[in-house]
Amino acid sequence: MKIFTASIFCILTSLVFGQAFIPPFIVCQNVDLDMLPLDNLNTRSIEFSPAYYQQGLVYVVAREKSNFLDPKTGRAYFDLMYADLGPEGEASKSISFSPNIRTQYHEGPSTFSPDGQEMFFTRSNLSGGLGIKDEKGLVQLKIYSAVKGDEDWEQIAEMPFCNNESAFAHPAISIDGETLIFSSDMSGGYGGMDLYTVSRENGVWSIPVNLGSLINTKGNELFPFLHPEGYLFFSTDGHKGFGGLDIFVSNLDSTNSYSLPEQLDTPFNSNKDDLGLIVSADGKSGYMASDRKPTKGKDDLYRWTSPQSIFCKTINPFPDTRMQKEIIVLDDDGLPLDQTHVWLIPMNQEGPSRYKDHFTTELVPKEDKEGAFNLRWSLTDTLSSETADAIADQNGRITLVPDTKTTYVLVVQRDGYKSYSEVVPGEYLPSTILLRKEKARDGGCLHTLFTVYNENGDIPLNGAKIVITGNCLQEPLEIYTDEHGATYNCLPKSCPLKAEIMQIGYAQHAFTFTPSEEDEHWKIYLKESENSNIPPAPIESGSLIVLDNIYYDFNKSVIRKGEAGELIALAEILKQYEDLTIELTSHTDTRGSAEYNMELSERRSESSKSYLVLLGINASRIKTKAAGETSPRNKCLDGVPCSESEHQYNRRTEVRITNPAQGMQIKYKAEG
Repeated sequence: MKIFTASIFCILTSLVFGQAFIPPFIVCQNVDLDMLPLDNLNTRSIEFSPAYYQQGLVYVVAREKSNFLDPKTGRAYFDLMYADLGPEGEASKSISFSPNIRTQYHEGPSTFSPDGQEMFFTRSNLSGGLGIKDEKGLVQLKIYSAVKGDEDWEQIAEMPFCNNESAFAHPAISIDGETLIFSSDMSGGYGGMDLYTVSRENGVWSIPVNLGSLINTKGNELFPFLHPEGYLFFSTDGHKGFGGLDIFVSNLDSTNSYSLPEQLDTPFNSNKDDLGLIVSADGKSGYMASDRKPTKGKDDLYRWTSPQSIFCKTINPFPDTRMQKEIIVLDDDGLPLDQTHVWLIPMNQEGPSRYKDHFTTELVPKEDKEGAFNLRWSLTDTLSSETADAIADQNGRITLVPDTKTTYVLVVQRDGYKSYSEVVPGEYLPSTILLRKEKARDGGCLHTLFTVYNENGDIPLNGAKIVITGNCLQEPLEIYTDEHGATYNCLPKSCPLKAEIMQIGYAQHAFTFTPSEEDEHWKIYLKESENSNIPPAPIESGSLIVLDNIYYDFNKSVIRKGEAGELIALAEILKQYEDLTIELTSHTDTRGSAEYNMELSERRSESSKSYLVLLGINASRIKTKAAGETSPRNKCLDGVPCSESEHQYNRRTEVRITNPAQGMQIKYKAEG
């Protein structure tokens, strides 16, 4: 299939706790395995990428008889075909799959939800039936979705993670219909086409996450297939193989990451291109494509059968990683608090997976380090007690069942007490939580201090007007600063408010906040520019933001799936302050050589940068730096015995601000 390789790759290029034990082999082949071409479907053209659909196969064929050719390759465009399967798996004559799906451009590899009511497929980037060209004048590939209608496929729509400058192709859907793996050459990958994953929650697809360096290479990883048991099959020319594209298989380990891929033996792989393998639920049959000889044309479809499952043994690809955890809630005096409401909210690729409107990102000064900040997801208002996941009993005890491989926002609330919220891995939920009493005055309000300065912060602005609005206020509140630029007011607690600050000769500024504790202090800096609506930053260049919840497994540079919450929060701040530039520095633990750890550190910094780029941050705003094992935060030096969690504490990414951002607000506590 060397001709196919040249043509399909040309099309494609235009078009993020210790390692678990993995069984030595996933696939165990036997000598009785039979591989035969599908003579009823194969032609002198190209046939590839079979997919199970209803009682048959949907596959891709080149429309050789068409006079409309792809200008990039000079070859025919691809189309989707359907063929029924007989009782022995033999294929009957094929027909065109769908009039609504078909265009004069490419329709490529497809995948279908288990109920057959939803499909995802590769197609040329189109608008109004015409190809959309990228900056190089090429029409890229994208992934589209469609829903089965009464007569044909309907509601055809581009997947939200696609863009016009990269290729997105070869979707594969999971058995629950909520995870999609696909191939793309988007920026931030390892080279060529990489495999990525996205998940769907409440109908919303997440940001793509690269499957990492164990799966992806400098070459091309293509044609993924997700078996119902969770095994991932794919083709690649980047791992050492027999020649051309070879088929590999991987399995999820206990950390929910894919293991080192295993190469399939003959007859699955040959010295030609072998691709698009699909496997039946029982592991005893399937289909694939290859250009091995003899063929009717360039690439042919094959059916394979085995008297027993090709899988070595039953492996649970989704191990139960849940654990029971008891938490005790106490008050200031150490007494148990009953009727305390608790929420355990999983973090996804956009932050908290539930109640997102009730959270915001903020930088909070570190008490133990001058000029350093923690980045946190914080509550903006009170959650409804009716939605709580658990309620403390009379002894203040709460029992939760977290997944040890999932990161959560833990929220604890009780009337008359300050809310508690913390981003924490499920494995490390606290055993005790202390709630402090609110010191609200005047029957339900919290005193808040505003101080307004000029740009440099050396002149307090007298008479600055602050207009505060919010749904809990019957009418807007207008207040003015004194000769010290200050105004001290009691504002309704747990109420989202907006403050607009105005002063003659200065740019107007506005921000939102929620009074959450007594004596909060907001410092506002106004710029002497009528053309700017944002003040300069009270945060200095060189300030450090410590990301304590970015986790890397030992010896890996890929961010754990589901562990990117703080990078997402950082991206939100970078989007809010578009002139802010940063430097990412990654640290390793002290295991391994200093040279290797420095190289690993570089890859980890680049991994964090790539993730931020995927979140929409311009790469030019991010510089990377490696620290290796040079700055451990605890006793775990070379040769010192430490637990995995102690080593984990040293594996982190830190962010240093390299210029003062305009408008960044930092919350301070008033002294005294």
